[in-house]
Amino acid sequence: MNNQTNNTSLVPEEISFGIGLMERTITMSLLIAFAIPSLICFLVIFYHFIQLRKTLLFDRINHHVILCILISDFLLIATELPFSLRYLSLGYVQSTKVCLFWVFWDYYLEATTLFLTMYASIERYFLIFHKEHIMRNKLFFHYIPLGFVCFYTFGIYVYFIPLFPCKPNYSYDLTAFACGGACYLDAFIQSVYDTIADVMLPTCVLLIFNLLMISRVINYKQKVSPSAPVSNILKKNRRMILQLLAISLMTLITWLPWIFIILVEDFYDPSFGEQFITIFLHYLPYLTSFASPFLALINLPEIRVEFKKVVRQRMTTVHILNLTQP
Repeated sequence: MNNQTNNTSLVPEEISFGIGLMERTITMSLLIAFAIPSLICFLVIFYHFIQLRKTLLFDRINHHVILCILISDFLLIATELPFSLRYLSLGYVQSTKVCLFWVFWDYYLEATTLFLTMYASIERYFLIFHKEHIMRNKLFFHYIPLGFVCFYTFGIYVYFIPLFPCKPNYSYDLTAFACGGACYLDAFIQSVYDTIADVMLPTCVLLIFNLLMISRVINYKQKVSPSAPVSNILKKNRRMILQLLAISLMTLITWLPWIFIILVEDFYDPSFGEQFITIFLHYLPYLTSFASPFLALINLPEIRVEFKKVVRQRMTTVHILNLTQP
């Protein structure tokens, strides 16, 4: 899922850092600052998903894929981000033993979120405009596709990273983000497949279905009267549409630059965008994950109500304490 840098095996004393201390410090500080409120929001949402599981999960299938996206993003922040923070703190990876797991976990979680968002855009479109077809056969049109998306990314990256036979002279770059990438990127067929099937295709499908959703909503609003049944359907699903568009926009902001840089590198300049990738683009998926729990709340009114109750109780408690103080 990431471009690979030149591979060199260096001990810490020989390392020439890819980015400077100031850039690493700023990046690390921003990631930590965004991660803390995001993790709190994740935990609150998960707690209420458990508490309100009948309403949110058993009665509404549209929340299933959102919960899967939230779990993937939570794992990226809670379990993969520490590797990046450690790398930014030191400026290098301490051991090649860390590289295999870090590369696999980074690629797998980022790909899973991308594919789940793509699937969400497809399913939301049909849930809004062709809901009867989905609800009539949820096994084939909901559970099986969702399960396939979750297991596909795991299977493909287990093959590409832990099981793929690297060339004898391959070595991880300890000075690069995610150790410079996986060795399958040196293999033409696997690299092309990953670029097209695991990056370009889901991003393009995501873009197409969101544009289709927007165009169809605009078309209905222009041609249908406010009291028509179709207009009522759009009003009823307004928050679901906004939630999907917000999450999709963040995902597109993450992956469209990758596609642009890959195309320019392949057809024009192989070194194009290297500095931009090193300093900024590697860390862009984290920003999408940081935002996802807050964007998910757009179509989770039950949890928003619980949030308001907690805030109101806290304010009341503080007010009472202030009154009782001499």
